[in-house]
Amino acid sequence: MDKAKYLIIGNGIAGLAAAREIRAHDENGTIIMISSESTLTYYRVKLTEYMSKEFTDEELLVSKENWYQDKNIKVILRKLVEDIDITNNKVRLDDGQEISYEKLLIATGSRPFIPPINGKYKEGLFALRTLKDLHYIKEYLKSCNDVSLIGGGLLGLEAAWALKELDKKVNIIEFAPYLLPRQLDKEISDKLEKKLSEHGFKIYLSSQAEEILGDGAVTGIRLNGKRKLESEAVLVSSGIRPNLDLVRNTEIEYNRGIIVDKHLKTNIDNIYAAGDVVEIDGMVLGLWTAGNEQGKIAGANMAGKELEYNQPKIFTTLKIGNIELFSAGIIDDFDRVHEYKDDERDIHYKLFTRDNKIVGAILFGDLKEMNTIRNAVISNTSIDEYIKKDSRFK
Repeated sequence: MDKAKYLIIGNGIAGLAAAREIRAHDENGTIIMISSESTLTYYRVKLTEYMSKEFTDEELLVSKENWYQDKNIKVILRKLVEDIDITNNKVRLDDGQEISYEKLLIATGSRPFIPPINGKYKEGLFALRTLKDLHYIKEYLKSCNDVSLIGGGLLGLEAAWALKELDKKVNIIEFAPYLLPRQLDKEISDKLEKKLSEHGFKIYLSSQAEEILGDGAVTGIRLNGKRKLESEAVLVSSGIRPNLDLVRNTEIEYNRGIIVDKHLKTNIDNIYAAGDVVEIDGMVLGLWTAGNEQGKIAGANMAGKELEYNQPKIFTTLKIGNIELFSAGIIDDFDRVHEYKDDERDIHYKLFTRDNKIVGAILFGDLKEMNTIRNAVISNTSIDEYIKKDSRFK
């Protein structure tokens, strides 16, 4: 039986960040990472962009193979962990192999959420989550002209742009009454919709895909209201769900995700969790940046430190073609909005205040002030103080 001082299940960014941090604090402790994927940790956030690019798998790797060798980190690929034996501190792999551990990190990530749609198992319906998915989708799309995207969130819009760069005709189907309702108010969302329409996207708001049409393969979509769209492929971008199968029959506590404390420790003393699989304060973030930070903190704590993880304020940036927007903080609970508009340059900024403090912001059309305004949101700067430095806002 292999023995690991530190065993990490999953090789996404949370797992890799943890391994890095463990090695920074413990030069000699055995580190083993296990992943069901066939590739070392790669930039998952770049998959959408690479739909329209030629690339080699190695280009997407966060660290090359020699880095793992230099750091004496053993990686086991193409293997599933079938079972965690909490009592005896060991795991069993799908080939029967057993590995014991002193400290365990669960960083099993998440899977795409596919809504309950009739016909969703037809050939030509995809969700992009892994490098394997990317290769399959790129190949399939070579014979497609009309593609529909279910979900008009940030990743959905980035995917739509990548499809456009492949010269596809793209439908964007969004359940909400306007695009990016969590990040934008309706006025600026309408401007975003107008720009996307000018680029040739067909946008269907307040719409729900009810049926995927076709015999064996996708030929179209039926929306609510019985509207039918021609489509040779469908890409779903409707969020994620944590991969919890491994902990369901254990004493590890979970709800929507694995429940962890401020040190990213589970209810089991020598087991930690980080990344898309965790739930903190009732929230599953599912963000690359959060996974990276959680991995660092979990890894340091596994190696004997006592660091705390604080939920970050959420910031959103979208840059596709000539479209630029940024959103920060709270935009749905405020008592006043301060605006700057330049219609000639198609720029529109909004600062949202509560009790005279900046609590949220939206920038559309130009992001030069992004860092300044982000800092103002983080520090809840007084709007009066901010306007003294930037008199454009009313």
